[in-house]
Amino acid sequence: MSLIRKNRNNINPSSIIHKSRWILIDPENILENGFVRTESGKIVDVGQGRGGDFSEQIVDHGPGVLMASLVNSHTHLELSALKNKTDIDSGFIPWIKSVIEKRDEAGEKNLLDGVFAGIEEMLDSGSLLIGDIASSDFSFSRQPFLNSKISGVWFREYLGVDFEYPLDCEKISPEKTISVAGHAPHTTASDLLVKLKSVAGRYGLPFSLHLAESENEVEFLTTGKGAWADFLNQRKIDTSAMKLTGAGPVKYADQLGLLDEKTLAVHLVFADKNDIRLLSEKNVNVCLCPRSNLILHHHLPDVALMLKSGLNLCLGTDSLASNDSLSLFDEMKFLSQFFAEISPKDIIAMATTHGAAALGFENQFGCLTPGRTAKMIYLPVKANNPESVLESIVASDFFGKIGVIF
Repeated sequence: MSLIRKNRNNINPSSIIHKSRWILIDPENILENGFVRTESGKIVDVGQGRGGDFSEQIVDHGPGVLMASLVNSHTHLELSALKNKTDIDSGFIPWIKSVIEKRDEAGEKNLLDGVFAGIEEMLDSGSLLIGDIASSDFSFSRQPFLNSKISGVWFREYLGVDFEYPLDCEKISPEKTISVAGHAPHTTASDLLVKLKSVAGRYGLPFSLHLAESENEVEFLTTGKGAWADFLNQRKIDTSAMKLTGAGPVKYADQLGLLDEKTLAVHLVFADKNDIRLLSEKNVNVCLCPRSNLILHHHLPDVALMLKSGLNLCLGTDSLASNDSLSLFDEMKFLSQFFAEISPKDIIAMATTHGAAALGFENQFGCLTPGRTAKMIYLPVKANNPESVLESIVASDFFGKIGVIF
C-alpha cells in the first residue's frame, strides 16, 4: 500500500515524489531505493535517495518496482465482446468466418460494451499506451479510445477496395493519434495499400499492416490459388485489385513500397530468413502476438532470428477473439516460456521502449526519464537485485494489484 505524507518544506504544490525500492528507468537501468519526481503529469527527475525537498506530496509505493507503463502495440478493442465465442479449433479460415458471423450477431451495443470492458482490462493490466485497430465499417471504438485514459494510436483499417471512408490521419494531442492501416496484402487492394501508406507518410505517422500471418496468405500471394482464393470467391470478392506478382507477403509489401521505419508489420509468423533480412534492411517495426499465433496457427515466429537481425520488436495481444486476455504481462510470460534463450531484459524492452518507438511515442513513453509522460505502473515484486526484478516482471511473479499512476 502506498504511504502518502506531507512535506512541510513545500516548494512546488504540483510536484509529487514517487518512491519505491526499485525504479526501472528502462531495461538497462534499474535503481535501488529510488524516486521519480513528477510535475503536472511530466517526469522531471529520477534518482536515488529522498528526492530532495521539492514536493508537497511524497508517495511511497512500497518494496516493489516502479516502471513505465506497458505498450500493447496491436489489439482490436472492437472484438472484445467476442471472447470465447469464435471457432479457434478448426483452422484460420473457419475462425475468420466465425468472427464475421459472431460480430454481426452481437450488434453494436454489445460490441461497444466490449470496447469499454477492453479499455478497463488494459488499464488494470498496466497497458496505458496501445495500438488499436478498428475496421472501417466498425469505427465506434474511436470515441471511447479518445475519451479514455489510454494513450496511443487508433488505426482505421481498410479491406478490399474501400475508399468510402475518409483516409484521415491526425495528431489529436501529444498522447493520442489517429492513423490508417491496411488489413493485409491478401485482403486489401494493392492500390489502396499504396494510398494508405502515402497518407500516413504525409503526416509522419505509423502505418500498420498484418503480414505473413498465415499459410493461406502465403499460398494465395505466391500462386493466386488455394483455400484463401476459394474463400474470397465464395464471398464474391474480386481479387483482380490485388495485383499479385508471385512474391511472398514481405517481398510483395516491399514491391508496393510499404516497408520503412514508420511501418508496423504485425505477426510475421511465416517470415523466413530472407524476409527477416529485408525487414531489417528497411528498419520496419515488427509486432509479435505469440499467444494468438499459437492459438490460431499452431506456429510461432522466429523471434530469435528477428532479435539477432536487429529488428525493433514489440508486443501485442491481438484481440479477445483469438486470445485469453489483453494483458501484456501474460504475453511476456508466454514469450519467456517458449523462448527461454531470450533475456528478460529484451522481453521487457519489447513491452516498453520498443513498443513506444513503434507507435511514434518514443519521446513520451517507454521509460522513466525527465520530459516523458508520468504514466507509470507499480508492481509488488519481491526482488533482492536488479536481475530478479527483471525476472519477476517477465514471469508475472508478483502478488496484489498492479498500481496504475497517471
